[in-house]
Amino acid sequence: MAKGKNILHHCPHCDRVTKMEIIGAVENQPTKTWYRCSRCRHASLVDQQVLQLAQEEARKKLDRATCAEYRPDRTYSIGDAIFHTDLDDIGKITSKVRTSGGGRAIVVSFEKHGERRLLESVTLDSAE
Repeated sequence: MAKGKNILHHCPHCDRVTKMEIIGAVENQPTKTWYRCSRCRHASLVDQQVLQLAQEEARKKLDRATCAEYRPDRTYSIGDAIFHTDLDDIGKITSKVRTSGGGRAIVVSFEKHGERRLLESVTLDSAE
């Protein structure tokens, strides 16, 4: 099978945004297409209309007033907009990952600083 069109899309099996290769269209449903994750090889049915709406939403400029301030002790969801005070930058959460130490981290696509991994749900000690 020849290499086809690729898209960046969230793989429900990997639980991250990966490159996905087109497998084929669905009969009688022209807006739906099968894609295969290049990372885990899991197939997913993608609705092109939903994908297009998500891409349009991603192109919208983030506003500082609507972003939550990043704190490592909080828990976030994919798609949340955050403001990082140390970086003085805003970004959108694209995925969640496990750290090598077993903790949790979020992957954030910042406007100025690109993609960064930030800790999530860290228990902060109040030792003085």
